[in-house]
Amino acid sequence: MYFTIIRNTVSCFQACFPVSMMSACVKWAKEEVDSFNALLARQLSSAEEGDEVWTRCMSRAQEHAKMLSEVGLDFRNLVGKNVASSNNGPAETPVGLGLS
Repeated sequence: MYFTIIRNTVSCFQACFPVSMMSACVKWAKEEVDSFNALLARQLSSAEEGDEVWTRCMSRAQEHAKMLSEVGLDFRNLVGKNVASSNNGPAETPVGLGLS
């Protein structure tokens, strides 16, 4: 669904505006893919990189992202970018209010 919305929005933009304005739309689409990656990283935070669930989720995300090529966007290398590295970082610890 996420990539369907991006694809449909880009398609509408292409139909309404000249090619010279396309850079703004591409920038928006990249920001949306970055947001997707943040969501994906959170969803996969408890899965080990390379295990079955992690691999299936990444494959599915890549498969869905292919629909962006229908509107001339090739973001295959961006989808899932840094998802693995964000799972292997130090565990986040809660931050207190500083009250004793």
